[in-house]
Amino acid sequence: MPPSAGAPTKAALPNDPLSRYAFGFAFVSAAAAMVSIAVSHACLAIALVLLLVSKTRLRLPSAVWPFAGFLAWTVLSAAVSGDPAAALPQFKKFFVFAMLVVVFSLFRTLDQARRLAEAWFACAVAAALLSIVQFVQKWTAARDAGADFLTAYANDRITGFFSHWMTFSQALLLVFLLLAAYLLFSETGRRTGRGVWIGSSLVCGTALALSFTRSVWIAVLAAGSYLVWHWRPKLLLAIPVALAVAFVAAPGAARQRLESIVNPSAGEARLIMWRTGARMIAAHPWFGVGPERVGPRFREFLPADVEALPDAYYSHLHNIYVHYAAERGLPAVVFLLWFFAQTLWGHTRALRKLPPSARNDRRFLLQAVVAGTLAVMLVGCFDVTLGDSEVLGIYLALVALGYRAAEIGRDQATARPA
Repeated sequence: MPPSAGAPTKAALPNDPLSRYAFGFAFVSAAAAMVSIAVSHACLAIALVLLLVSKTRLRLPSAVWPFAGFLAWTVLSAAVSGDPAAALPQFKKFFVFAMLVVVFSLFRTLDQARRLAEAWFACAVAAALLSIVQFVQKWTAARDAGADFLTAYANDRITGFFSHWMTFSQALLLVFLLLAAYLLFSETGRRTGRGVWIGSSLVCGTALALSFTRSVWIAVLAAGSYLVWHWRPKLLLAIPVALAVAFVAAPGAARQRLESIVNPSAGEARLIMWRTGARMIAAHPWFGVGPERVGPRFREFLPADVEALPDAYYSHLHNIYVHYAAERGLPAVVFLLWFFAQTLWGHTRALRKLPPSARNDRRFLLQAVVAGTLAVMLVGCFDVTLGDSEVLGIYLALVALGYRAAEIGRDQATARPA
């Protein structure tokens, strides 16, 4: 009998010890990104070295080319900026992009991809539980001090294992969407440990709600609606009712946070950043002001009508498109949009080739990449989403798994029985 689609055959396993060790370190690197960036990067470096010296052929997904263009344009931007040494932190971050190639080269079966997804779920639950404890501690401290909770919490939110709440909430968002796709579209997720995975999604969803990160809330709604549309379209009719109930039932601090989404005064600082970024782009449309130079040169491009800056973080422009255009030039944003478009096109095209009612690991991985990419693009409207190595590493590993799922589907479609 032929082997099952997701089971690793003897031919699919790494063909030499170095390849097997490289796979193990790549697996740990991707999973550890949710709990320790130091462990993740150390394992990625070892996996990359072992891959290069092993017998496994280095393989590149098609989406690597726009990212290569983005990195090359970053180097050009730094070279003409007048201060190339300032770009050193961004050059160091080039290493994280190896995650895309390492995972795509070493993960060979759907079973391996699913197991990495389940490892992510376990790490995400641990981070979410820690963050819930952190929230209770912060709420208790504000209550005991007689302080307004939202005022005290806004600049000191839950972080899980990370150093900043934005990094935590964005990384958790990607794993949460992966978990939702697993429950909705994977036969394994439906049959094996379903109660555990539903409980895990509730824990992660609670942590995302308690993060009070508005851009992540918007992304959960949009990307989650995409998944529901492809699972049970009629359930979309219930979303407005669920939102209304959630708003009415939400505690006062959470309701204030929701109301601030449509409050113009709450976004005053971001509007100033975007206007300043537009002036940088107008002055330096091709190469920007240089990597890591937006913060130091911010006041130089401040609009004349801005008399005082609201309290905010001005070292980046809180918009991935405006920031990269101002920092590295408009071509850098073109490369980034090319990557997003190619990823969405490749995975939706692979999904259209699957039987409409099929539930399997291939479908859940493909849907997760589309939902995750939509989420990254949406959150990127309010933050430099891929600026954090943790978020970038998880996203690139997820995209690599999606391309492997699409490739396995093509291989099986063209295979002929002996």
